[in-house]
Amino acid sequence: MTDRKILIIEKAAELFAEKGFDATSVQDITDACGISKGSFYLSFKSKDNLLFSIFEYFTNKLIRRMAQLNDINVDARERLKLFFKVQFEEIARYSDFILMQMREQTNPINEEMLQLMNNMRRRTYELQEDVLIDVYGEKVERHLPDLHVLLHGILTGYIEIIIFNKEKLNYEALAKFLVARTDSIVDGLTEPFLHQKQLIGYEIDMNELLFSTSQIIEDIRALKSEHIEENLQISLDVIEEELLSESIRKPVILGMISNLKDDIRTEQVVRKLQLNLKQK
Repeated sequence: MTDRKILIIEKAAELFAEKGFDATSVQDITDACGISKGSFYLSFKSKDNLLFSIFEYFTNKLIRRMAQLNDINVDARERLKLFFKVQFEEIARYSDFILMQMREQTNPINEEMLQLMNNMRRRTYELQEDVLIDVYGEKVERHLPDLHVLLHGILTGYIEIIIFNKEKLNYEALAKFLVARTDSIVDGLTEPFLHQKQLIGYEIDMNELLFSTSQIIEDIRALKSEHIEENLQISLDVIEEELLSESIRKPVILGMISNLKDDIRTEQVVRKLQLNLKQK
């Protein structure tokens, strides 16, 4: 994403939170950014398109922050605490915008928005799954669906307080408290109630197994046409070259996937690639 797009997104989010979506004009946004309307429309087709991009930007940023916790040198329990804390911090940062969206209901739940929400839910579950296994060991694996639902409910309750209550909470203390509560939940687990395919938006549809290499190449080319960041462009170029070659080098593709997996825009391509490679 270009610096200009990020500037427009950040300024627009502030204006939408302050004035409301309908009351904020494109002119208001361009004035706040110090750019022309022409520059705005080179970046976004419309105000509605911008609104969706704001959601995409925020969710991508949150996923990236959670994924980066895997790269820091801390023990598993500390990482679980930070996993909770990061979510509270990002929600708090954009709480005014989220509140505006909830009040005005400006963005209808269309197929594109549903896909974004499902991608975020799935990626959050995957990252949460990794850290839960790191903390509590393999014994929790069969309980993961129930743990996901229980933690989602607890987190949602506190997130609602963050959004609606203007008094700032101590996110460090809250995250520590939730690690202790997670300990209690794990200690009290008996027989699992849910199984993985019952998790909405998490289980991989079996139809995805049918995606061919040619379909993945088409998806890659569509992504590259969106003028994405150079590092993503290079990784997609390498993957496409490998898929087109007579002898595919799986380690090369897997290496490039590691550069893509934390970006919501490439979520579908990554999943299709992983499924495709398992069949080879």
